[in-house]
Amino acid sequence: MVSMKNVVIVGASGMVGNILLKYCLDSNEIGKVTSIGRRKLGIDHPKLKQIVHKDFLNLSGIHPEFQNQDIAYFCIGVYTGAVTDEKFKEITVDYVKSIADVLKQNSPDVNFCLLSGAGADQTEKSKTSFARYKGMAENYLMSQNFGNLHLFRPG
Repeated sequence: MVSMKNVVIVGASGMVGNILLKYCLDSNEIGKVTSIGRRKLGIDHPKLKQIVHKDFLNLSGIHPEFQNQDIAYFCIGVYTGAVTDEKFKEITVDYVKSIADVLKQNSPDVNFCLLSGAGADQTEKSKTSFARYKGMAENYLMSQNFGNLHLFRPG
């Protein structure tokens, strides 16, 4: 008997997150999908549990949603120039750290998948904030020793 997987998607309303959501909902290998995002997705599905949450630096009210997860997809992002550099770093680095910390605590064996970006600079010395911050996020995740970590760099 194959055990059904539990998946959490942070940022399922975005382009990549939405594709992942549809794939997960259609998969016979996935029993439950928890979507955590800033707004409702506008769909209903028997496998889907939607959590609307606005403060990704304070996850204390939703810790139980991160328990018993097999796979986590972090897909939150923002376009360069759409927000201040400070906010861009918060979304790109600090949100990743916050989610990673609560997952490590609640589902230590989770397969963590980060939607990073082409040009991510793990030396953290790039002159472009996008590359530098994506590198910082990747480095933080690698330091956490997740059982399986997958860094995706679409470009």
